Amino acid sequence: MYDKIVDILCSIKEDHPELRQSLSPETDLNNDIGLDSLQMIQFMLKVEEQLNVVIDYDHFDYEHLQSIEAFLTFLNSCQPQEQAMYEDVKP
Repeated sequence: MYDKIVDILCSIKEDHPELRQSLSPETDLNNDIGLDSLQMIQFMLKVEEQLNVVIDYDHFDYEHLQSIEAFLTFLNSCQPQEQAMYEDVKP
């Protein structure tokens, strides 16, 4: 999943080779990568789409962006999209 996050980040930042080489699990998503607000929204939407998860924004916090590893830990607590869709249909 780490590689997929790196691919998404590089595509949003237009795949600068130096970015890919500089990323590590400790990379701070806010300060080291420098995503602006639009890029952050694109990142979150692509993560949901490509990793098939639903990000729970009620439990999402700034601390989850302090590193790629922290973000991945948060993502592991999120539901798959299919499961979330079925829960929305429950009576």
